[in-house]
Amino acid sequence: MLKKRLVRIILFCILLFTLFSVETIAKTTDSVEVDVCIIGGDNHFVYKIPKQLHNSTAYDEMKVNIEQSLSSQWEIQTAHYEVNNSVVEYTFFIEDLFQLKKKGQIQLEIPYSILIGMFGEDEAIQLRIMASKLTDWTVNAKEWATFGFVQPLTFFSESEYVYEGPVNELLQQRIGNFDGSIDKVQMLVRSVIYISFILLQVMTCLFLAGRLKKRLLQCPEEMHQYRKLSYTYQLIPVLIIIAQIIFVVMSGLLTAFGLYFRPGIDLLLIVTPVLLSIIVMPMVFVATENKVSKESWENMDVISPERN
Repeated sequence: MLKKRLVRIILFCILLFTLFSVETIAKTTDSVEVDVCIIGGDNHFVYKIPKQLHNSTAYDEMKVNIEQSLSSQWEIQTAHYEVNNSVVEYTFFIEDLFQLKKKGQIQLEIPYSILIGMFGEDEAIQLRIMASKLTDWTVNAKEWATFGFVQPLTFFSESEYVYEGPVNELLQQRIGNFDGSIDKVQMLVRSVIYISFILLQVMTCLFLAGRLKKRLLQCPEEMHQYRKLSYTYQLIPVLIIIAQIIFVVMSGLLTAFGLYFRPGIDLLLIVTPVLLSIIVMPMVFVATENKVSKESWENMDVISPERN
């Protein structure tokens, strides 16, 4: 009886998954998706165009057509496309995307005719704008919802603003003036938390290394298992490093640093704390191994004369 119930539950889950997959495929294949990624040093546009909407247009020709439209407003750094099962993705990295980027204030102007004017006015489109979680934005000095944008829940550094509707409705708005500002207080607070992971890891390493040293001095016969024991005691520091990486990915610091600092500096500030955490841990446990070996030899030297 229990087996039959389990089989029914599994079949029901498979049915739900199939229906969801079919609905998702139907949505993605019926409309064009355009992602505008406002993430600092690697600002780019991504066009996801279903294969059936290309008609007889070759992929290279489509890339050139979109690039020519975008280059009338922005300087294109690089461009490429990838062919997937049902969609072709065109990615364009933009060199001079912002009209203003200074001390946490950001201004971006997007003429919709240049961004999506190459598509038919009655075509369905999904325009998704991705920015840092630590930035506040308005469109044409109004709230996003006024222009049909919704903000779905996301778990990574970027927040998303999504518009779904016909191309014509966006073209009627002509230009989107996006004004953003970085929450400096929140960025500072989260930066302190991010860096404090190093202090937490050092304290944890010193404490656990001390426990390991005490254990080995009390039970010298376990010294031949030092590597295995060391890996066991390093488990918590490793989990702290993983938590540090997860925090920087989910907190918004990745994209906020890219918007606030110059390219290169943002990467340095993000990567350095993680590298320090990774370097500190083995150094502490290697030093502990040397101390245990030294003290073990000293104890043996003390015991030997007494025996003689």
